[in-house]
Amino acid sequence: MNKNTFYYKVAELVFKIEGYWPRLAQGRLKKYEIEEPENGLYDVRYKISANCDAITMPKALKSVEVNRRHWMVHEDGGYSMVDFIPEISDKIINRIDTDKDWTEISVELCSEEICGFDEKMRAYNSFGETLPFVLFERNGMVLHSSCIEYNGNAILFSAPSGTGKSTHTRLWKEYYPKTNIINDDMPALRILTNENGEQISYAFGTPWSGKTQTNSNICAPVRAIVFLKQAKENSIRRVTGAEAAFLIMQGIRIATLEEHMSASLDNAAQLLKLVPAYELSCNISKAAVETVKRELGI
Repeated sequence: MNKNTFYYKVAELVFKIEGYWPRLAQGRLKKYEIEEPENGLYDVRYKISANCDAITMPKALKSVEVNRRHWMVHEDGGYSMVDFIPEISDKIINRIDTDKDWTEISVELCSEEICGFDEKMRAYNSFGETLPFVLFERNGMVLHSSCIEYNGNAILFSAPSGTGKSTHTRLWKEYYPKTNIINDDMPALRILTNENGEQISYAFGTPWSGKTQTNSNICAPVRAIVFLKQAKENSIRRVTGAEAAFLIMQGIRIATLEEHMSASLDNAAQLLKLVPAYELSCNISKAAVETVKRELGI
């Protein structure tokens, strides 16, 4: 394998990385690395360039600025994401260009360290930042959640940061040691068709898992999505319809372009047809874990 070319398999998709790929990124993605496929085929290719200190702003049909990131739509249906913080630097920090299917992606990184992020970290992050949009095109999404595997079932615990997702999943690991943490922050979900023609939603580990960097290169069929809410007493209830859709859309990593919003809504609706959703009002205790186990019958 060419030392400047790496292959990874994430959520049953093969990614080819060419060009600048620092050791930091290689280390964090090591458990997802694969040999070059014999047929040479891949699903998505990244071409990453570093030390690009004269990155230009692309021309586009439409441009939307959100949180200092410029999102652009091009005539051919492709997209650009440009990071530019004029009060910090007069340089464009990153530019990511993609075709309309998120199959061919190019990344340009300036050499300057911005807000504590150098080129190495921004190269690694560029892969993770584009993954949700790659998945939108392939019956999938990334859900902000802590995801476990227990007895062959994946359970996702989703809530705003600081609610206690990671603490809750650590309790599962403490009281039921055979529990595996699939991903502590950014698991991938994909709806795949099995050999019998049945659609099944699977949760996959990814190399991006927040501050804890806790993830496993494993997958399991999704048994439930549980939305956490802090409370003194433990209780759980099924949520459906508009309520379930609202909760899951809060946790999906999306952009503001209507093209991406439409895809995320479609995928969320398909997911909720296959997977039950619950709201868990809970404290941090073994009783909270047992409340979920009883409801799910696992």
